Amino acid sequence: MTLHSDVDQLVGTLEAMTRLLRLHGDGGWAEQIERCRSSIARSDYHGVDRLLRLYAGMGSLNDVILQSGGVAPAEDNEQFDALRTDAWERAHVLARSKAGANGE
Repeated sequence: MTLHSDVDQLVGTLEAMTRLLRLHGDGGWAEQIERCRSSIARSDYHGVDRLLRLYAGMGSLNDVILQSGGVAPAEDNEQFDALRTDAWERAHVLARSKAGANGE
């Protein structure tokens, strides 16, 4: 299924999130976001579903705080929070679009 036109914007947001995560040494989260980004860039809806699941529960993407040397840089965390919110909102638009297309 070809995804909604917001795919390019979501892919860009996920790329920015991955860069920030790697910059602060959080390769585990960066790898998970990159897997989602790669799927979404190929118009594979499973990447959207996987991304939305990263936001659920304790220890989720919502709980990530960027740190370098034990310090949480405010500017990078504010940027990451804005990107995280943007990604969640765009992924929900895509999920609703797919649900509507499937008559769910």
